[in-house]
Amino acid sequence: MSTRISRTTLQRSRLARLATLCISTLLIVCADSFLWSKIEPQTKTQPSPSGLQLVVLLDTNPHQKKVLKVELTLAEKIIQQLNQPQNRFSVITFGSQSPILVKSVVPPAEAIAAVRDVRLEQTREKYFSVQLCDAVNLAFDQFTDDAGPKSLLVISEGNDYFPGKIFKHTVSRASRLRVTFEVAMVADHSFYGTKGLQRYGFDLRRLVGKTHGRYVEIGGKEKKIPRAVEQLSENILSR
Repeated sequence: MSTRISRTTLQRSRLARLATLCISTLLIVCADSFLWSKIEPQTKTQPSPSGLQLVVLLDTNPHQKKVLKVELTLAEKIIQQLNQPQNRFSVITFGSQSPILVKSVVPPAEAIAAVRDVRLEQTREKYFSVQLCDAVNLAFDQFTDDAGPKSLLVISEGNDYFPGKIFKHTVSRASRLRVTFEVAMVADHSFYGTKGLQRYGFDLRRLVGKTHGRYVEIGGKEKKIPRAVEQLSENILSR
C-alpha cells in the first residue's frame, strides 16, 4: 500500500516539475517576443538621409532702415518654404560691425524665431564699410561635412566689395564645401548707376554665377517677395 502511494506521489511530483518547466519556458518566450516588439520599431526609425543646410545672411546696416521688414519677411518665408524636420538653418547678421552668429544649425522653427528677433544695427558712424566678407567666412564655418545640399542665402543692399584674392578664395571654399550662393538684393535705392552699370551687388552676382546659384532683385517692394521666394526656394531644392 505504501509503495503505491509512494509511486503516485513521485508521478505527481514529476508532473508538477514538468508543468513548472513548461510555464517557465512559455514565460521566457513571451518576454522575448515582447522585448523584440519594443526593439524592432527602433530599428525602423534610423536617422533619415541628410537634409539641406541653409545659412541666411541678413544685412542690418543702418541704410536698410526702410527695407529691413522686406529682408526679414523674405527670409522667414523661404525658411517656411523649406520647412522639413531634417533641414537645418543658421542665421547671421552683418553690417558695419563684426557679423553676429544669431543661430547655428537649428530646426526651422528656431530659425524663424531668430529672424523675427533681428533688429537694425545702431551706429553713430556716417560713413562705414559693410563686413560682408567676414560674414561669408563665418557662414562657411556653419556647414557640416555631410553629403546634403548646402546653400548660402545673402539678403543684402549690395555693398559687396571682394578684393581679387578674397574673391578667388571665396569661390574655392564654396566649391570645396559644395555650397551655392543665393542672393536677394533688397534696398530703397537703385542698384545701377549711369549707363546701366551695376554699382551694388556686382561681386555677389559673380559669386552666384560661379556657384550656380540664383540672383534676384527685389528693391524695397514687398509685392516682389512671393516670386522671389518661389525662385530662390526652387533653386535651393534643386541641389
